[in-house]
Amino acid sequence: MLDNRKFIVKKNTESIKKKNTNLPSTNFLSFDKLIYHPEKLAGFKIDKNVFPLTATISLGNYCNHGCLWCSTAYWRQDDSNSIDFMKLTKWLKKAVKRGLKGVGYVGNGEPLAYKGFSKLVSYVRNLNLDQGIFTNGFLIDRFENELLDNFTYVRISLDAGSKEIHSELHDAPSYHFKKIIKNIESLTKKRNNNAPTIGVQYATHQKNIDDLKNCAEICKDIGVDYLSVKPVFDRGSVHEKIEKNKITKLEISQKILDLKKLETESFKILFREHQFESESVGYNVLSYDRCYAGYFGVNIYENGDITGCGPHHINVGDLDTKFSDLEKNIVKLSKSLDLKSCPAGCRYHPMNMLLHKLKNPNNSRKTEHINLI
Repeated sequence: MLDNRKFIVKKNTESIKKKNTNLPSTNFLSFDKLIYHPEKLAGFKIDKNVFPLTATISLGNYCNHGCLWCSTAYWRQDDSNSIDFMKLTKWLKKAVKRGLKGVGYVGNGEPLAYKGFSKLVSYVRNLNLDQGIFTNGFLIDRFENELLDNFTYVRISLDAGSKEIHSELHDAPSYHFKKIIKNIESLTKKRNNNAPTIGVQYATHQKNIDDLKNCAEICKDIGVDYLSVKPVFDRGSVHEKIEKNKITKLEISQKILDLKKLETESFKILFREHQFESESVGYNVLSYDRCYAGYFGVNIYENGDITGCGPHHINVGDLDTKFSDLEKNIVKLSKSLDLKSCPAGCRYHPMNMLLHKLKNPNNSRKTEHINLI
């Protein structure tokens, strides 16, 4: 299921940080990187300059895995749809002039299974857009050079530390796990200057909780930059193909404390604590009254639809929509969205918390202020 992914930082971010050591560092999944887009931070307060920085693109709905919690796990190649290459590239070319900075290939299927992947990567590179991808990792070896030469980040959905658990949860042949690990290790060894960033995501469930530490140890051994731990959400094919997640925040927190012992300067454990908290109670604990997700990133689906909110699938246009109308629809969605209806664990929650504080600085608690002197 398409669900907004991390915002992409321009490739000169590291040089900027070196020149100004007063800038706070950003972790791989943090929304703190929004500080590098001051024009957006100034504009959102008055609903101006709302054209998104990034586009998360579903290239097609075919997938060679069938993760038991995935809302599109039932798709197979005979029923698959792929995005229109000409329409997409035309849209991207115009969007760059409007302020688009990067794209992430995520979505309803496996991005590397898209037949025009290499051609698209080359086209997007020539637009000087950052590129990132979220993949199950099995086809990485076919596109290794493209990923190493053109991508800002590569994130792999692994969700297991053994071939048995991986095969069961991803509904994939058992040999896939070993090949995926080999593919990841090859990327980490061949990259230059630690680029692209390479991370692994682990969707946690009672069926794989005991495999988590083994996965972390493997990731560390093969040179992965981070392991991101999140819950399996109560949506998609949950209840149909797998039982509801029963992992509590307390239970996973204890596991994370143990995993943190594996951390080094080059390997980090990222814990999406708010997602476990909200998933446990079934809703988001909100301190803000508006969602600005669409102001910073939109989702483009394989049928051409564009949404300003992945979880709700609320359209703000399509690849043929005028950009002026797209922006109006994004603002309208932000103003009208009932946040009480938002699914638990939304990944935009930390971003909205940050933006709310920027918009309402006098409402922030004193304990949240940081003395930078």
